[in-house]
Amino acid sequence: MRSNALYYPYITLPDDSWTTRALLYWDKLSSIVPMGYMHRPEQMSDFMRALLTEGLVEPIIPAEHIYQISEFNEVFLNLTEDLLKQNRSHFSKSFKEGYRTRIHAEKLGEIPKFLVDQGLAIEVAWDWYEMETSIATQFMSYLAACLGAIPDINATPVTNKASFARALGPLSQSLVQHPLHKYKARAVILEHLLPTPLKAVDLQKLLRFKLQYGNLLPPLRAKVEAHCTYVSTLTDPENRIEANRAFIMECQCTIAEIEEAMRITLGKVTFGSLIPLFGAGLTLHGTDSNSPIAYTGAAFSLAGAAYHAIASIKENNISKNRPLAYAAHFSRAFGGAGRTIQSTQII
Repeated sequence: MRSNALYYPYITLPDDSWTTRALLYWDKLSSIVPMGYMHRPEQMSDFMRALLTEGLVEPIIPAEHIYQISEFNEVFLNLTEDLLKQNRSHFSKSFKEGYRTRIHAEKLGEIPKFLVDQGLAIEVAWDWYEMETSIATQFMSYLAACLGAIPDINATPVTNKASFARALGPLSQSLVQHPLHKYKARAVILEHLLPTPLKAVDLQKLLRFKLQYGNLLPPLRAKVEAHCTYVSTLTDPENRIEANRAFIMECQCTIAEIEEAMRITLGKVTFGSLIPLFGAGLTLHGTDSNSPIAYTGAAFSLAGAAYHAIASIKENNISKNRPLAYAAHFSRAFGGAGRTIQSTQII
């Protein structure tokens, strides 16, 4: 199972809860960014530039990697020829009627010339082409799958667009990392387990959270991915709905148990919150180092420090080897609350 993700089809990630959850769920999140955009970052949104600056997203420059895929052009051209043999008139009509998508030339390799000759693409600038939309969708899915398979990148293709997740279906199964049903299951599960706040998440806070609790992420991801893989094998939609509902309810119950175990007890709140008062207040009155009052204040301070240290050990033990501990910490750090499970949400 891959621990990193490669976003597609667009250069800029959406400034919404989908990106927040993706940043929280994957060890590293990347995006396909042409070289020209790195030289002229003003072409990207403020949000995307912030993600790159903070190191939360890594840019993947196609020109630096495509050469490692020896049959990159040939395989996609063969796929396109097969599609044209099946229904050339459909694609030609679609292109003429304006169903076109703009793609940067750096991503295309030797493919543009063939598509232009077939009447399915036109050059609109020295580094941009407009392609028939369904073929462009196939290509961006193909590109993400190929780049993600390169050992140096080693990332699962992820998208916020179901149409692009669906496009991976016709490709060789060795390239498919998350077909449509797996994509849908993952999306709805993360929406419930990592319910992001409605307001924008502070990127610095998100970064600190991952640095602090990132070691707990792999078990959570392994649990979720195993379930999503299972769901993708179910042919009956109702069975997929019920499987997702049962999984989410089980997870939310476990998260609640972990949160309860981590929650500060009344005794800890009372004792711990009074320690600074005893430690500082009483020692102010006891100036003599031999004074019982001063000694009492120091003892309370030492006891308080030890108490908090021991409590942290207990909390670490609670979190250890619990796949959903990461989600429990997220709920506490970001104020997330479990969503009410509606049948329309479990897809």
